[in-house]
Amino acid sequence: MITEDEVELVHLPASFNGARIIFLSDTHARLLKTKEVEQLKGEADWVLIGGDIAEEGISWSIVRQNMKLLSSLAPTYTVYGNHDKKAGVTHLSRLLDDSSVQLLQDQDVYLQKGTEHVRLVGLDYRSKQAEKLLRNTKDGCSTIVLVHDPLEVLRLDIDVDLILSGHTHGGQIVVPLLGPVLLSKAYRAVKSGWFSLKRSDEDIRSGKLLVSRGFGTNHLPFRLGCPAEIHLITLRVPATNSPDH
Repeated sequence: MITEDEVELVHLPASFNGARIIFLSDTHARLLKTKEVEQLKGEADWVLIGGDIAEEGISWSIVRQNMKLLSSLAPTYTVYGNHDKKAGVTHLSRLLDDSSVQLLQDQDVYLQKGTEHVRLVGLDYRSKQAEKLLRNTKDGCSTIVLVHDPLEVLRLDIDVDLILSGHTHGGQIVVPLLGPVLLSKAYRAVKSGWFSLKRSDEDIRSGKLLVSRGFGTNHLPFRLGCPAEIHLITLRVPATNSPDH
């Protein structure tokens, strides 16, 4: 359930070395287990959520419990996914506010460590402002992008330190030899896991993309060969940038 990762970010300020993020996506109608989540208390500096925290016809009490549980761990930020839009964003935005979860709809905030900061950009689902927001990144500024659909950022061909996304569920139903049988072909190359933004030997970009398998389910109420996951990510300054090297 808990997937631990370390990721080196080229522009990460020294004071952020060792900072940790809890990242999860696509909870849908699945209730987080209090006992399991509370084991993460004190383990991270921020909680980032990749959208689809609701779905059409959901019991709002499930969403409220999930969001309050996560926001009890650390400052928490989320973006909308496609199912959140269908569920009803008027009610959902109020629920997030009541649960101390900050919604980022084509907005940025700065995560602080001492006098240094990292820019967190949250993109709305089917954002029309994404390119403007991401092109507006200052040279040398470490930027993390929180977005539901990974293809929305990949098609922009931008350079950021880290992109955190979901949407694919990792395929949810993954059959040996056949692969993710329910996943659209457009997403199969990035169905889940870590990817480099570098596309060729000439490409100088150093950014990374994480596509989470997510926590909940959609269409079918089970997973096969594709377990749910919550990520605990440790940020690292690359060894070549470290004061010791």
